[in-house]
Amino acid sequence: MSRRTKKFKDYYSILKVSQSSSQEEIKKSFRNLALELHPDHNPNDPESEEKFKEVTEAYGVLSDPPKKQEYDRFRADYQAGRATGSSNFQYSQEDIFSSMFRGENTREIFEELNREFNRSGFRSGNSFFQSLFFGGAVGGLGRILRFIPGPIGKIGMGLKLAQVVGSSLYALHKMNQQKQSPSGSTSAPPVSDNPVMESLKGVFGKKEPNLDMDFYISIAPLEALNGSRKKISYQVSGKTEQLMVRIPPNFPSGGKLRIRDKGKIQDEKRGDLILSIHIDPKASLE
Repeated sequence: MSRRTKKFKDYYSILKVSQSSSQEEIKKSFRNLALELHPDHNPNDPESEEKFKEVTEAYGVLSDPPKKQEYDRFRADYQAGRATGSSNFQYSQEDIFSSMFRGENTREIFEELNREFNRSGFRSGNSFFQSLFFGGAVGGLGRILRFIPGPIGKIGMGLKLAQVVGSSLYALHKMNQQKQSPSGSTSAPPVSDNPVMESLKGVFGKKEPNLDMDFYISIAPLEALNGSRKKISYQVSGKTEQLMVRIPPNFPSGGKLRIRDKGKIQDEKRGDLILSIHIDPKASLE
């Protein structure tokens, strides 16, 4: 891991939390900011990508107890006007991103964000995070080549990953070929043995089809206050299904209910029905 003079950033301010905030509070704030700052949600803001990367960097540190401890000492030195050069906290942004995808502490939140991004129609998954977090000189070339169909586009994606694993995938492939024995065995480890690449696959993996289905209903204010039961009808695979849904008392407008195994159907798998409930003063009582 590279070391260099670290420019001070107040990660607590960036994530809008305090030093005494719990890990759950830190995670919740990051989730809300990531959804708010996704570049596709801010197409007219040229700085949205940097803002998204900055909150992710902050979460990568504050969600990792050893890094958080090092950062707290670094921050205390900076705020007290003491020299920070001797601090162990000298991680670059790329160091932090790479560490996040090798660790377990961020797996759950990225899986959750991927689902939310997907539902909102935003870019998500492996290709989005590779492009955003691991760009740069090599990544820039990869970004250009990636839009060319066929083998050249695949090389472009390989070049982007090269910045994470430390060498070009193409070079590793050549190395394997050169070390291949006459019997066809190879003494060089395959690319898939690289722990960082395996971590990226582990976080994002093969993208499963989203079988969840969104459905919206309006209820009267009195129904939201006291709770109610609503009969809904909707189409799944060309068939009409009906459900009686119980809405709890004091339900907030815009709140959602997840109804298990009532969503889309594919290959003997079934998603959930995501019921969004909106309070409408003009809605009739039933």
